[in-house]
Amino acid sequence: METLESILVGIDGSERGKKALKWAARLANREGAHLTLLAVIDPASNELVGSDHRVLREAVENVLGEAQEFVRGDYPELAMDASYVSGDIVEALVGAAESHDMIVMGSHHGASVAERVWGAKGLRVSVSASVPTVVVPADWDPYNEAKGIVVGVGPQDEVSDKAVELGVHLAKVLEEPLELISSWGIPTLLSRSAEFMGGGLAPVGESFQRNLDARVAAIRAAEPALEVEGHSIEAPSPTQALMQRSKDCRVLLLGTHARSAVSRALFGSTTCGVLAHLQVPTAVVPME
Repeated sequence: METLESILVGIDGSERGKKALKWAARLANREGAHLTLLAVIDPASNELVGSDHRVLREAVENVLGEAQEFVRGDYPELAMDASYVSGDIVEALVGAAESHDMIVMGSHHGASVAERVWGAKGLRVSVSASVPTVVVPADWDPYNEAKGIVVGVGPQDEVSDKAVELGVHLAKVLEEPLELISSWGIPTLLSRSAEFMGGGLAPVGESFQRNLDARVAAIRAAEPALEVEGHSIEAPSPTQALMQRSKDCRVLLLGTHARSAVSRALFGSTTCGVLAHLQVPTAVVPME
């Protein structure tokens, strides 16, 4: 990956949206990328509350204007544009993403009864988009001392390749160390049964570590100035292992192949679990 040229940010006027905007603006400034702010007017939601369309448009224009002023306060020279469309929020963001290199949005998880029933918008966008989707938690603190870029590496190499590639890029741009994490294991009850039968799980962990070592060696050869490590962690829950390891990092990256309807329905439990309990800005990176 050479550079991120254009970053799309979903704007909704909320405080969590401001957190996402600040995260995206900070990256765009470091990257030299163009920032596009997009607000979506959902006709279905508007009809439910009985809002006048003209009033809604004016309100959205005001929100976008305030968002631009918010960015200009920190980065007056940053290239930026803003617009709004009408339609389903998830579909609009996914469609608009085709002409950008990254989507950034705030976490909507649990924001309403509808969200709890239909799933967080960040999750729905991330499993459908053709570009990386970064979901920023509502309680993200831009002034904390978070350190490092963490990439979750799964057993299927091709699913993680793009996530690792973006992780390397962000580590260079943000001047942070990079850590590749593979979590492996089976539930405790089955683990004890395997050991009782003389199987043992050590070879599994060794295989995961060899895979990570090969990736780390390749990265060091290509980027000798980059600080990078790889760790294989035994845990009954990959989600918990990743969350524990990444809780103090600047960005967590996860790869996914969930672009088809079937894949979306059977979306990986690890990524789903991480986004459902979001701790740090998390990028979901499609393999294609």
